[in-house]
Amino acid sequence: VIILLLSSILIVLCMVAVELNKSQNDTKNQVSEMSKEQKTESKTKDNSKYIDESISKEIEAYFKENEIDHDKVAYCITDLNHNIKYSMNENEEFVAASTYKLPLAMLYYDMINEGSYTLDSTLVYESYMHEDDGMISSRYGIGSEISLKELLDCMILYSDNDAAHILYENLGGWQSYKEAMRKYTDAQSDNYYTEENVTTSSIMNDVAIYLYKHKGNYKDLIENMKRAEPKKYLDKDIQKDMPQKYGSYDSAYNSVGFVETENPYSIVVLTSLGDKGEDVMAKVNSIVYSHFK
Repeated sequence: VIILLLSSILIVLCMVAVELNKSQNDTKNQVSEMSKEQKTESKTKDNSKYIDESISKEIEAYFKENEIDHDKVAYCITDLNHNIKYSMNENEEFVAASTYKLPLAMLYYDMINEGSYTLDSTLVYESYMHEDDGMISSRYGIGSEISLKELLDCMILYSDNDAAHILYENLGGWQSYKEAMRKYTDAQSDNYYTEENVTTSSIMNDVAIYLYKHKGNYKDLIENMKRAEPKKYLDKDIQKDMPQKYGSYDSAYNSVGFVETENPYSIVVLTSLGDKGEDVMAKVNSIVYSHFK
């Protein structure tokens, strides 16, 4: 009786073991299939094979050879076909100078495209909007009504400060303008949304990417960017009449734009090197261009 009882228990235990083993194998097979699917999906989205590590190495070698202080330069470059970013100090704040005028112009072209304004719509030139001598102050007196076309053209072609002041005051002031341009970027910095005119290369690179991806909405703006400072700043070495918005104030020399090649890219270089900054941004862009052209 005892032997029969033990035999029965052993048979039951064996059956349980077989079922457990089968269940474990089924689970392993399911996990294996899921893993294969995930790897396939990862390969579909993975653009790592397009990463060109020599770009950053060449830029670094140039900085080292010319004893350029890394703390005084930030750059952000994006391969627009493969969404691959190359950057240094991309989240560090720099004086924006006139680069802020690019997203400001984009906001107005958006409103024109939406029908809120036309290029013939006018804004009033108030005395507190006057900053310095420029195209607007030489052509118009305080109290004049100036067309949006004139303001937008002067702001980009000549980087006119009074034109920009009129435009951002019409949005409700500096803070309101900064809030409005959030539509172009998710990047953040400590002082960007304050009264200070600072930016990061990450923020401006997002703006450049948005501009490129929606370039059909900004034809006049892009044409003005090409005409504003041809063969200078980012374009100084490559000489491609690329669309860019430059800015300089005190030791800050900056520019943001994109280059259309077979493999297009956006580029932002911010510096606090004085006029040497123009040579630095030109060299950085020429290194990048040699890899993308």
